[in-house]
Amino acid sequence: MKKHNLLATLFLTLLAVNLKVSAQEQSLDDNDIISVEGMYNAQPVQKANQSSTKKTDALPTQLTNKTVNDVNEKQEVKDLKDLNKLSPFREVSVIQKKFLPKTERFQFFVGASVMTNTPWYNNYGGKMNLSYNFAESFGIELQSTFLTSSESKSVKEIHDNNLLNAEQFVYTKNYYGLDLVWSPIYGKMTSLDRKIIPFDMYFSIGGGTSVTNSKEKNNSTLHIGTGQIFAISKSMAFRWDYSFNTFAATPQATVNNPNPSQGGYNDLVFTAGVSFFFPEAGYR
Repeated sequence: MKKHNLLATLFLTLLAVNLKVSAQEQSLDDNDIISVEGMYNAQPVQKANQSSTKKTDALPTQLTNKTVNDVNEKQEVKDLKDLNKLSPFREVSVIQKKFLPKTERFQFFVGASVMTNTPWYNNYGGKMNLSYNFAESFGIELQSTFLTSSESKSVKEIHDNNLLNAEQFVYTKNYYGLDLVWSPIYGKMTSLDRKIIPFDMYFSIGGGTSVTNSKEKNNSTLHIGTGQIFAISKSMAFRWDYSFNTFAATPQATVNNPNPSQGGYNDLVFTAGVSFFFPEAGYR
């Protein structure tokens, strides 16, 4: 009888110990379930035993990653305004090199041009430029502009009413020059929230020669320009350019004005076209 009582007491003792251990393990398991927000705001706690820390942190990390993935799967990004709804653990942006690099590359630009500031002539033509960028923001560019000229309605009215010839008005036939180009602005724009278009904005200054119908024929010219380059691919882009040319010239002598005086003239030329970049970029 005593032997049976001893065995029963031992069995009850072991059962109590097992229940206590199971309760402790369950408590640890409950503590391992941590919310994303709590994990994000929690401060790191130093443990006395480093090996024990690594062992106990494995399960919370797995559970947290699973919870974050579940949250992110429910948050779809359809527009740019939806980015602020993402959880703090989701990687949503990447800083990368320029889509269309220019360093140590040539650019050949061809486009259609129009004079925008003369009321006396209709000037249309084209532009062909060749540039080389020795740095991403700086380069040099050879410019050439070719313009055709036809008398406008205003010149015909002046000729009919005042017997003035169109030769009294100076117009530009061609321009050749060399510029220093600076591209300080680089950015990206969206098209209907569907496509991102990288672009550069540049400024140029230089000088050259304007071929005109003036008495001098070739006139020293100061050139200032600005424009933007919108990347289509890594070797092609759409480009617009707006140029300001200023020079001094003497009109041709006429019967009404046999000794014309020299004066200042300005040309504002708008060009839109396509740029081609070569060779292929080495670091893309």
